[in-house]
Amino acid sequence: MVARSATAGNAKASYDSRKPMRTLTLTARAVFYSLLIVGAIGGICAAALAPSASAFAPSASAFAKDKPLAFKSIENALLRVNDAPPKDWEVYRTGKKNEPLLLQIGNRFLLLETNQHQVFELDPAKIEHKTGELLWSPSDRPDKPLATSEWTVDDIGAAFVVKVRLQSENALVDLQLPHPPNVGDLPNRPPAQQQQQRRRNYFAN
Repeated sequence: MVARSATAGNAKASYDSRKPMRTLTLTARAVFYSLLIVGAIGGICAAALAPSASAFAPSASAFAKDKPLAFKSIENALLRVNDAPPKDWEVYRTGKKNEPLLLQIGNRFLLLETNQHQVFELDPAKIEHKTGELLWSPSDRPDKPLATSEWTVDDIGAAFVVKVRLQSENALVDLQLPHPPNVGDLPNRPPAQQQQQRRRNYFAN
């Protein structure tokens, strides 16, 4: 009888000795889950604030549209309008690409977007004249292009050709932009002679 009571006492003592360890385990789990909940709440708040922060940052496309383009004259270009060369004209491009092109005929400026087969009439007052170049902002482009037809955009080897008919005035524009020659194959020529060559009537028989 005494032995049984002793055994029961030992069992009770052993059970009681594990209670503090179980309490510590439950406390650790509670802390772990609390940290998980706090982390989840923080992630949700960060995701909610991200769009608001990006809304205040200007887009790259907006800056690109407002940035003026610098157009430089294309040397040795050829132009005919209804099979006759205009008296006063010039053609410009940005960099070395032929897209877009800025065509000046007298006091008139036409923006040629050859890839899209579109021509826009630009306001001369919104074109800034600087030494050796013209500055124009794409944000000033009209919404509606001119009515055009009979488009031809082709590379014939020696030159880049653009032909288009302006329907409102029934004018056929024929523009040829020569490819840059191999400088090593050309003789040196003084600048004054180059300028005189640029203004020649290339279509004279």
